Amino acid sequence: MVAKYLSCADTAKMVRQALKEAFPGVKFSVRSDTYSGGASINVRWIDGPNGAQVEAVAKTFQGAYFDGSQDYQGNTYAMLDGQVVNFGADFIFCNRDYSDAFVEAAIGAVFRRYAGNLKEVQRPTAEDWKAGRCCYIHVVGNYDLRDLIWQQLAKRSDRLKVEQSKTAGRVIYLGNDGYSDIGALNAEALA
Repeated sequence: MVAKYLSCADTAKMVRQALKEAFPGVKFSVRSDTYSGGASINVRWIDGPNGAQVEAVAKTFQGAYFDGSQDYQGNTYAMLDGQVVNFGADFIFCNRDYSDAFVEAAIGAVFRRYAGNLKEVQRPTAEDWKAGRCCYIHVVGNYDLRDLIWQQLAKRSDRLKVEQSKTAGRVIYLGNDGYSDIGALNAEALA
């Protein structure tokens, strides 16, 4: 069966709709980019859901995989409304930006959790963190304060539950071309 190819722009429309359904009230920037040798979609948002939550929805529409051990990029296939498709965006990149209030809340959480280790450390502001002035302040094991704040930001989310997206629910992952070691493992798992 021949797969229907969806353009990167059409794929971006589906990603935008799926994110709108899954995260009502969150404003996402979804930009498609085609270039020699491929295409990608960049998703950006401020605060709100964490990266793992957004990626779980957005990457449903990713049309390729990369096997770094062989320097190989292969295709993935899905079924959309009963038809085999190959989405036009090879990769989907999700990047969250942070407001000062969000960063301040993360700093507060770190200082509450590691209070015993941070007695001698002056609490930084969001501006300090964004300017990189939290580097090399070792607080727990080999971690520095900047890393602990990054970890807290990565986990923080404004929601415990992600809404079901009807658009993403229309997609069934079928597998990939099975060429690389990664592809062979996925092909075996689907068999």
